[in-house]
Amino acid sequence: MSYAANSRNSPEEGIILKGTGYGLRMIFSEDPPEEELFSSLRRLSAEVPVLSGNLGVVLDFQGRPLTRAFILRLLSEFVWPGNIRVLSWICLDGETMNNLRSMGAATGEPVPERTGRGEKSASGSLILHRSLRSGQRVEHDGDILIIGHVNDGAEVFASGSICVWGRLKGTAHAGLDGGEEHTVVAGLFEAAQVRLGSKVSASLGSGMEWWGKPVIITCENNSLIVRELQL
Repeated sequence: MSYAANSRNSPEEGIILKGTGYGLRMIFSEDPPEEELFSSLRRLSAEVPVLSGNLGVVLDFQGRPLTRAFILRLLSEFVWPGNIRVLSWICLDGETMNNLRSMGAATGEPVPERTGRGEKSASGSLILHRSLRSGQRVEHDGDILIIGHVNDGAEVFASGSICVWGRLKGTAHAGLDGGEEHTVVAGLFEAAQVRLGSKVSASLGSGMEWWGKPVIITCENNSLIVRELQL
C-alpha cells in the first residue's frame, strides 16, 4: 500500500504511507516547511480513516531534525486527537533521537513480537538508500545495508551485520547483541575505528594497506580480522 498526502507519489511532496508487516510506516519528507506538513497531516486524518484504527504506525522523519516544540505539536494536533497507535519514532538526526528518548518515546525500528517460548523472532534487514551525514545515526535490530556513504561523524549500530556500499568514515558497530559471528563490509574503508560484538579495533589510519579499499571485517580467534575484498 502506498499513499501520498497530495495524491502524487513523490516523497518530496509531503507524507507517504507504506503498508508493512506491523501496520503502516508514515514517511515525512525532509524539505517541506512545518505548516505544510501539518496541512498534509490534516488531509490524511480526513482521507485515511484507518489511521485511527488499531493499526500500528511508525513515524519516519528520515534526516529531518525535530525540535521539542514540533514533537509536542505533532502529539497534540495529530497523534492524541486521532488516537494514533504509534509503535516508534525514527529519525537520522542524533539530537532528535535523544530528545524523543528523554520524552519517553519508543525509537528505532519496531522490535519483533516474542514467540510463545519467549524468544525473539529474527528481525529483517534494514535497507537505506541514502548517505549519512555527520550527526546522523541509524540503529536496527538486525542487519543494515546502506546504499550510500557513512560520512565522518555519522553512526551505524546493528545487532546483525553492517554493509556499506560506499565509503565508511563514521562509526560502525555490528553485533550489538554480543554476537561475534557478524561482519562489517565497506566499499571504501576509511574509518578510524570499527566495533564487532564486544571487540573494538585499535586506532586505524591511512597507513593500513587496505585503507581506502573494499574490505570485510570479521571476528576470528578472539580478534578482529580485516581482509581486502577482490571485487
